[in-house]
Amino acid sequence: MRAGSFLVLGLGVALALGGYACGGTTPTADDADAGDDAAAPDAEPDDSGEPSDAGRDAPVDAPKDSPGPPNGYCAKLSPKPKFCDDFDDGNLIDDWDIPTMVMGKSSMELDDATFTSPPYAFTVAARELTTNGDIANVHLRRTVLGAVGHVTLSFSALYPSLTLTKGAIAIATLDVSSSRFFTLYLRDPDTGGPTLEEINGGMMTKHVLTMLPPAAAWTRITIDLDLAGGAASVSYDAAKALDAEPITAAAGTEATIRVGAVYVYGPTDAFGATYDDVVLDF
Repeated sequence: MRAGSFLVLGLGVALALGGYACGGTTPTADDADAGDDAAAPDAEPDDSGEPSDAGRDAPVDAPKDSPGPPNGYCAKLSPKPKFCDDFDDGNLIDDWDIPTMVMGKSSMELDDATFTSPPYAFTVAARELTTNGDIANVHLRRTVLGAVGHVTLSFSALYPSLTLTKGAIAIATLDVSSSRFFTLYLRDPDTGGPTLEEINGGMMTKHVLTMLPPAAAWTRITIDLDLAGGAASVSYDAAKALDAEPITAAAGTEATIRVGAVYVYGPTDAFGATYDDVVLDF
């Protein structure tokens, strides 16, 4: 059985209030947490009219990760990565900076029935959206500051269904500076297929992936950004969906990650996913 959603609410998960007017445009990294009072209590509108991502400027220099089980997935990693959460300490949000979900449209909880490392994983659910521009974002966010030349974000993921016919669904983001963002879409709102979207300053590039991850099977998903060498890759286990795609060679100043249903942009079908063993390293 799953550890019920009361755990999430009792631990102070931020509830995103209100709607989202996007007018058919692609969401940006700042929109991932937009509308979330607890995530950005003092956010001022930027030029786009959307709340800014206030948490981006909060330094996360000191590790705050709980130790977790002594024989858990994260404890066994050597050398120790910059960040790891296997969710096995039984606290969904303690290792993350900001949890976000849209109240009434999405949920997140610990899952004690399905995982890759026992006893818990992280599961999200987003309801069907019938209105154009509506959102059901639900994700966890963490920032680690530092010089970033080659960064990887990897996690185990289980998607019961990947029949995606409308709307937009992104499962992870990796921001490497305050103006450079990478978003992994299962269904890109512009292409209708899987992409790694790159926003670098005012320029957007869609790196088209050759495949989706398999449905109904645990898969290790990795976003690999060689910022110094100028190459981006996405892999599902050993299969490359994007193989050393050229990107601008420029080092980053941070690694901000979001994992879950980072963007669920309507109209779209209901979406669910379970994640485990999230690792960020650079």
